[in-house]
Amino acid sequence: MAPSFYHYLPVPMADFWREQGLGGRRLRCLPCALLLLLDVVFTVLLIYFILKANSEACASGQWAEQVCRNSTHQLQRQLTRAQEAVWAAEAGAATCNQTAVGLENALELERAQGRQQQARLEELLGEVAGLNQKLQEATLEVERLSREQQAPSGGSDAASAGSSCSPGLGPWTAAALLLLGLGALRA
Repeated sequence: MAPSFYHYLPVPMADFWREQGLGGRRLRCLPCALLLLLDVVFTVLLIYFILKANSEACASGQWAEQVCRNSTHQLQRQLTRAQEAVWAAEAGAATCNQTAVGLENALELERAQGRQQQARLEELLGEVAGLNQKLQEATLEVERLSREQQAPSGGSDAASAGSSCSPGLGPWTAAALLLLGLGALRA
């Protein structure tokens, strides 16, 4: 076979592109490419501004979180101090209650002792009254005996002086008995 030589007639360029089918497609793809490029630029800018806004919001959020954490810690410390104060007050109240109970018991004991002492005092006063009565009786008896001794003797003063030393109850003996009785009451 013989070599074939293909020769085309010169065609204007607009017609050439149309013949090839690329001209119409290229013209239609150019706006799409521009829209795609604008979309990519817009998306990148949008991502940039979102990240910037998020970083600012994140920073302010972190600051707010830190402030909140500090406030929480401060409130926890205050709560702990308040609880410790309440516990100390409760312990103090318990101690006061125990002291009050102890003082009430001691007061009741003192009252009982006071009643016992009052009863003993009344008893002793009764004994003193009895002893005073006996003393008065003894004094009257001594005076009566002294008069009886002086009347029948009718003797001298020496005899009466001797009779005052007689073994009967004299004023000194009565006073000694009274002192012994009072000493017994004090014991």
